[in-house]
Amino acid sequence: MQNAGSISAIGIQRAPSIPDRIADALRREIMTAELEADAPIKQSHLAARFGVSQAPVREALNQLISEHLVVHYQNRGVRVAPLVATEFEEAARLRITLETDLVKAAADRFTGDDKALAAAALKCIGDAENVGDLMAAHDAFHDAIYAAAASPISHEIVRGLRARCSRYLGFMWKRLANVALSHDEHRQLLDFVSSGNGQAAAAFMKPHIEGSTVAVLACLKDQFGR
Repeated sequence: MQNAGSISAIGIQRAPSIPDRIADALRREIMTAELEADAPIKQSHLAARFGVSQAPVREALNQLISEHLVVHYQNRGVRVAPLVATEFEEAARLRITLETDLVKAAADRFTGDDKALAAAALKCIGDAENVGDLMAAHDAFHDAIYAAAASPISHEIVRGLRARCSRYLGFMWKRLANVALSHDEHRQLLDFVSSGNGQAAAAFMKPHIEGSTVAVLACLKDQFGR
């Protein structure tokens, strides 16, 4: 008899648990800056909002603590994690190294199916009407390209780094609404990768990531003075 893990592994997905649903809702609100940095999160308010006891709320918050999205302070309770410029800069530097290698490898292995997935996500980037939809499409686009590199360890590390960066990008996009720029740049990246031009794709990634990093840091300085 198969256990739940093996069933999930062959593609039969279980319905999300109550803590997962709560964590998903809060994660989206934090990523899109609907919940601002350092905003308090009251367990009793969440329990009432979702119509549950505080036990699944605590479990959901523990998930978000492990993802560095919320912080539990001894004297201040649970709050949305701060936005720290040095943390974002460090993650961006690591992303440049790893993502440059991934796009180069992906260009050597890119198939028509890979291109179709990436193109569908790119269309969603262009059609996005809010920050949440834009971020989901943005992640799907990069995942479609990086999966083609067949470097699962690097891809997993990059996904973690991108997750750490996502709320900073959500913060920026909410304030600057630079969806068109993001869409145009991603179209150019897809052209390089789908044509098998790994060198051009790799050369593109460094200024692409650096550009968004500069924009985020400018927004942080404007908002917080740092």
